Amino acid sequence: MKKSTISILAFLFSYNSYSQTLQQCTTDNNNDGVTNTTDFLNLVGQFGQNCEPLGTVSSFTCSDFINSGTLIQGSEASNVNSIISYTGGNGGDHNGQVVSSTGVTGLYAALSSGSFTSGSGNLTYMIFGTPTSSGTASFDLNIGGQTCTLTRTVELPVGSITALSCSTATNNGTLTQGVTAASVSSSIPYTGGNGGTHIGQTVTSTGVIGLTATLNAGTFASGEGSLTYTITGTPTTIGTASFALNIGGQTCTLNTIVNIGIGPLNIETALIPAGTFTMGSPASESGQGSDEVQHQVTLSAYRMSKYETTNAQFAAFLNAKSIGSNGLYALGAYPTQVLIYTVTTFGLTWTGTQWQPVTGKENFPVVGVTWYGAKEFATYAGGRLPTEAEWEYACRGNTTTAFSTGACLNNTQANYTWNVPFANCSNTSSELFNFPYQTQAVNSYNPNAYGLYNMHGNVWEWCSDWYGPYSATAQTNPIGLSSGTRRVFRGGSWYLGAELCRSARRTYVEPNDAYAYGGFRLAFAP
Repeated sequence: MKKSTISILAFLFSYNSYSQTLQQCTTDNNNDGVTNTTDFLNLVGQFGQNCEPLGTVSSFTCSDFINSGTLIQGSEASNVNSIISYTGGNGGDHNGQVVSSTGVTGLYAALSSGSFTSGSGNLTYMIFGTPTSSGTASFDLNIGGQTCTLTRTVELPVGSITALSCSTATNNGTLTQGVTAASVSSSIPYTGGNGGTHIGQTVTSTGVIGLTATLNAGTFASGEGSLTYTITGTPTTIGTASFALNIGGQTCTLNTIVNIGIGPLNIETALIPAGTFTMGSPASESGQGSDEVQHQVTLSAYRMSKYETTNAQFAAFLNAKSIGSNGLYALGAYPTQVLIYTVTTFGLTWTGTQWQPVTGKENFPVVGVTWYGAKEFATYAGGRLPTEAEWEYACRGNTTTAFSTGACLNNTQANYTWNVPFANCSNTSSELFNFPYQTQAVNSYNPNAYGLYNMHGNVWEWCSDWYGPYSATAQTNPIGLSSGTRRVFRGGSWYLGAELCRSARRTYVEPNDAYAYGGFRLAFAP
């Protein structure tokens, strides 16, 4: 053999890896004159070396695999492997390989160099790198004379967010006491989403029970997004239904209002019998006004709300009619008149998407409502505002005294400024400011003989009449003047003393005025 040939072989053995040298057993890659395996084995034998045949397999299937570890979008792979079976191994060596992924990029499948088992065996590919997205990563493998495509699933990361804002939720649909929820949902915005997955969840309500808020499993958007919870069930009472949410590492409490049913069948009423009474007050009554001239009035039977209209009831009306923060009802009878103003202490507030009562004040009388607001609500509910005569007749409850409770109205009978009792009367609690000094629930105190609550005090109540002087003659079902500038207010309030709560006491305000001590109740056909 030529010396130059021996020098080339020596260089190959000293420089190339063992796996590279093995390839020379079957091919003359470097044009050194060795053209077959026998010739090369003879040459290598002169140096005491062994040359194994190049490894081959007869079948190599990526569908027959064992996977370990999990691949997650954006996370570096750790301890992730795929073991792939083969058959027909010839015992020869292979060089190993590194294959980059397609589909989902950023990954590599690496096989170390080694030998095929004679017959059946396994190849272990280590998966490394950082997947750029979720989905299916594919690796086109070519080893031992066979090819196949290995696929691995890349999962989304566990979802997380940095903020979840229940206070700015968008609520759709209306919840009504005793009525099964239909098409009711709340969409809650979040920020800082990482694009990961979140589980579904079902949260039961507190406060008002009988409801559930359900979120389907899904993924957070990267950055800002919203989660839509579907509200189902049948609320047992009116008030605020609360859902304690915990998702994506954040918590907040979703509050949604449950309204009382609107309409004469759902607003509790009392039958006021037909009759004749003396309207106005006698000259002997302390605090009598010059506009309280006594006269006979005959009324037909009617029904009247047992309670003042509540915050929850009025909110239901506003939200059903999509009345916004300006309080205007474009499709109503008074499109340019404000119906309601916010009263943040014990009335209604605007959340940015809907009207809702101040928490805990759902069953308190609505306040901050104009005469136009009371009138629109009455139409919506299928009723009307009572006339001034109907109001006084119902308030008296078949009595002729200053109050339906008799000659006095004490602190256990009505909500007013108790330190200002009626003439010659006293209270057990009369110290300055030792009284509620705000509205109370509409079912507070005892009802009068007709079953009506809070006809004295709590809030002044709108009547349908224009304010004006009484007729000196007997009247039947009077409706007041045909025009005017101010509407009648009746009943006194939490803000004033007992004298202004008398059954005959009259006052008046402009119909577009609204007060934190003014509300209303409804009348209906019998």
